[in-house]
Formats: sequence, structure tokens, C-alpha cells
Amino acid sequence: IRGQGFELVYQPIVAVQGGEDAQYQTLLRMREPDGRLMPTGELIPVAARANLMLEIDRWVLDTAIAMLRDGGESGRQTRLFVPQAIDTLREPDQATWLAERLSAAGVAGSALVIELRTDDVVVHQQSIDATCHALSDAGVGLCLSRFELGDQTRPLLERLPLAYVKLAARYLEANLAQDVRDELRVLIDEAHRHNLQVIGHRVEDAQSAATLWMSGIDFIQG
Repeated sequence: IRGQGFELVYQPIVAVQGGEDAQYQTLLRMREPDGRLMPTGELIPVAARANLMLEIDRWVLDTAIAMLRDGGESGRQTRLFVPQAIDTLREPDQATWLAERLSAAGVAGSALVIELRTDDVVVHQQSIDATCHALSDAGVGLCLSRFELGDQTRPLLERLPLAYVKLAARYLEANLAQDVRDELRVLIDEAHRHNLQVIGHRVEDAQSAATLWMSGIDFIQG
């Protein structure tokens, strides 16, 4: 963190029906001495064991806000999706900290989307409820990733001030079984009834993209 070893890379999130805003997923990387970029999947477990997630998550947010500030000065309309650890949102002052950072940079809260893993939110919903509502009040979007429709996850669509859900991997296979296709359509319909937009994540082939498009999805991320 102090040695500037981290960097962010940005992956487009594309509107199926077209749109004017540029949207990107932020992905954390760490550059090793040999030049290799260590991906998030290798980095985060080590950081979590070292109790560094709050410091890392705030570095990511500060870097994303600086990108949004600079993009705003160039006249671009940009929105960044930023994954955060559940324990970071459990910090009592996290919403206040983020609102102050956005205000100091002159960046609208609507330019930022905080992304949380659905399984973590199911377990810790009560402890992050106040923070989620405070972030929503500041205009910041909230997104549940790896979302799968079920008895524990369905209530989250109503209880939390969400703006987006990202589909679980089982919905993104090229040759979906008919029951999974039906479940996917129900999921998308329920999300839309709650005014949420649905994102297909890690879409790697045209057939998967076509299936998602026919199911009524809003965004595709490669």
C-alpha cells in the first residue's frame, strides 16, 4: 500500500440495449518484483489473513474516486463498480468516510457502485444494514455479486437498497438446462420488479451472451 505496489485495471460493463454512460469493473492487482501482476484471487485471501482488508479497500476506493474525478474533468460520464470486503462495510464509520472522500473530490455518489458478495451479505445483513442505507442516501449504488435466487437471497432484493445484481456462475454456462433457464428468467423478472438491473459476469462466448440477452439481462461483462 505504502510502496505503490497495487494498481487497478478496468473491465467494461456493456449495456445490452446501448447506453451513454461508460461503466467499468475495477480489479485490484499487485505487481511483484518480477513484473507479474498478482490477481485478486491470490491477493485477497492473504490480505484478509493479515487483517489488511480495510486499509486495502480504502486504497481501492481512493484510487477509484481519483479516476472518477479526473474523468469528470474531461467531460466523460463514468461509473465504477468497486468490490469491497464485507468486514469493511461493517466498520461503523465507513459510510461517513466514503461520503467525505467523494465530497472532497467533487465526485457524485452515483458514479460509484459498491459490490458485495451475496453469500457474505446473507450472513452479515443486519450488521451492514445501516451502512448500506447510508451509502444509498449518499447516492452510492450497491450491487450483489454471485447472486443466485433462493429462499435466503430473495428477501435481499426487497430489504436492501440495491441497484444491481450480478449473476452466479451457474447462470452463465453456454448450454443451460431448461430448468436453469426458467430460473434465470424468474430471477431477472424479480430483479426488474424491484427496479434493479442485472449483470452477466464473465461472459466468455457468444452463445452465453445470446442466452442472457433473450432472458432480458441489462448488462454484460466479459
